Amino acid sequence: MLFGEDLRRYFALAALSRSTTAPAQMVKDALALVFRVRVVLEQSIAAALTGLATREGIGALELSRQPLHGYSKKQGVSIRMPLSSCVPSKVCGAACYAHDVLDAAPASVVRGAVNGAIAAWYERGDGSQREELLAALALPVRRMVEAARKDARAAAATFVRRPRIRFAHLGEFAPFPGFANALATRVRESSDGEVDCVVYTRHPDARLLDPELFVVLFSLDESSEDRRRFVPATARVVRSAFGGRVTESVDVNFLEHHRWVHIKPVGTGKVCPATAPETKLRTCDACRCDFCFRPKQVSRHARDVGSG
Repeated sequence: MLFGEDLRRYFALAALSRSTTAPAQMVKDALALVFRVRVVLEQSIAAALTGLATREGIGALELSRQPLHGYSKKQGVSIRMPLSSCVPSKVCGAACYAHDVLDAAPASVVRGAVNGAIAAWYERGDGSQREELLAALALPVRRMVEAARKDARAAAATFVRRPRIRFAHLGEFAPFPGFANALATRVRESSDGEVDCVVYTRHPDARLLDPELFVVLFSLDESSEDRRRFVPATARVVRSAFGGRVTESVDVNFLEHHRWVHIKPVGTGKVCPATAPETKLRTCDACRCDFCFRPKQVSRHARDVGSG
């Protein structure tokens, strides 16, 4: 595999950054490197893909044969994007669960890089190039829509909810608003409006995502409160509660959680039940919760002002 050795080395670095048995200084050094190393690796993969598409056309990437989506254990059908699309806060870059276990595995890194490369290609492309790309993605979109429907049906025995797709499980769609809005439009058309598109974002360009197409959740943490000025009027405000530090100033707090560690809350505020330390089965469906996936109710005036 091209980049195979680099991918394995990053995976080992990510594992070291999460180690509870390695020397503390080694873990600290790994934490300082893990985000930057992943970004450089993703960018190198994306550059190779872009070079191929430039030389031979977008068809050379054989996108119709590849899955566009993946699966988040907690939330279901989702799309991965590269961490290079992020504008990380002071704490989220290294602490992100992107560096945890399977999310750090080679296949996950490559999928995010591929999706980032085609998103950037769409943003740079002219009308015909954009249509060619969307045509190549028609079958992957239909498969993704059916996966979202199947996921909702699987939950229906205990919890009835709308099918949904998370944009994105890792990384950001906001830097690629043209592609994001076009892809969400295709999801709506392919599903006859049955499947919802949900965005989690920390990005300053979140307001470029069409509120008619997306349910938007804007994520803050204790080091990024100044980003409230970027929150769209239609968005829910959520918090990554690193160290378990929760607040009542957001709609919901997500307690820091990794594969073997689930932090207890410190302070007061609404906590996502799937991240609570006492929860055994940590999925939204098992908790019978779709709070994050329901549109926030705002007035038309507030919607128009917030998107201006």
